[in-house]
Amino acid sequence: MPKPTKVLFLAPGCFDKGGISRYCRYQIDALREIMGTENVRVLSLLGPDPEGFETPYLVTWHGPAPNSTKAARAGFVLQALRQTLLWQPDVIHCAHVNFTPLASKLKVLSGATTVLNVYGLELWSGLNNARRANMARMDHIIADCHATADHVIAEAMHPDPPDVIWDCVDLDRFCPGPVEPHLAERYGLPNLDQKRVTMTLGRLSKEARHKGYDRLLEIWDAVSVRVPNAHLVICGRGNDVERLKDKTRDLCLMDKVTFTGPIVEEDLAAIYRAAHVFALVSDKGPGRGEGIPLTPLEAMASGVPVLVGDEDGSREAIDGSRNGLVVSPRNLDAMTEALVMLLLETGQSRDTRVSEARAVAEERFGFAAFREKHREFYAAIGTPAALASRTRPN
Repeated sequence: MPKPTKVLFLAPGCFDKGGISRYCRYQIDALREIMGTENVRVLSLLGPDPEGFETPYLVTWHGPAPNSTKAARAGFVLQALRQTLLWQPDVIHCAHVNFTPLASKLKVLSGATTVLNVYGLELWSGLNNARRANMARMDHIIADCHATADHVIAEAMHPDPPDVIWDCVDLDRFCPGPVEPHLAERYGLPNLDQKRVTMTLGRLSKEARHKGYDRLLEIWDAVSVRVPNAHLVICGRGNDVERLKDKTRDLCLMDKVTFTGPIVEEDLAAIYRAAHVFALVSDKGPGRGEGIPLTPLEAMASGVPVLVGDEDGSREAIDGSRNGLVVSPRNLDAMTEALVMLLLETGQSRDTRVSEARAVAEERFGFAAFREKHREFYAAIGTPAALASRTRPN
């Protein structure tokens, strides 16, 4: 029997509904299946969040609150030191570039192999010198998309090109199907038999304005002129909601736009099915942009065509034009044309686009493929448990 590979996983959070926490949860699940649950210990800087996942998630240690405090950071460091010295992990898997100074120190203490996840935004938004220097010292890098990997290469941030492992979707949970009747009442949705819904979903915060909520509002009057039964549904919570609602009123769009508020996790898969099109047209710049956002992938898996931007990893969700369209976030006329085209599709064209949305999700973004890519990655860096598990049936 090969020696088991022990992985110490350092996560910024596992409990909030943000994209990094979702990626971490899928990644931890994959590693537990590959290495065995007992051989993966998880430390989460942030603790359970009242606005986060409703279901519990098993970790070895987590911080006392859903926000970062000095006490939480101190506890996280002490736990990481304790696990490293007493448990002697073979791999320190660092799930955020902010943890690289700590991971470098833990490597010196233990001789463990270091692995770092990078997601995009934090790399081009003021990464300080200490974190950049320690990022270069990590043994291996996993990027969430090719756009992130290309940035690492272009900026010479690491001696070796990153391995790309796209985010993934639970294809059993996110799938085509009917819209449950209770959703319309719970979230104030329009009559879906009469309206063609464009949906967007995410954090409605000042920090997330790059996701394109304002752009959708700014083109919505032009879209409505050409698609009179079009209705925009904006899902989520955040500190920018009231400003967006005020803008909706200023543009005289209140009868054409619905703000649902936060979506309960158990309703998330079903809420996507209410959409005719899902839109997340993000832009890239300092403090702005995406790696590969998860919401378009979840929408695709639910059989919903998607509209995304061409400046960041979002474009990797689209395969040609099979499952949606890619547009420049700087060109509102092109965005309008693309959205109108998707909303007006009917008959065989519509059926093909819907089936292709699901097909691309299955081909590129299923959990089984995600897990296998991690198995291959860990085998390539020489971990014995991953090498042995390559012969196990899935």
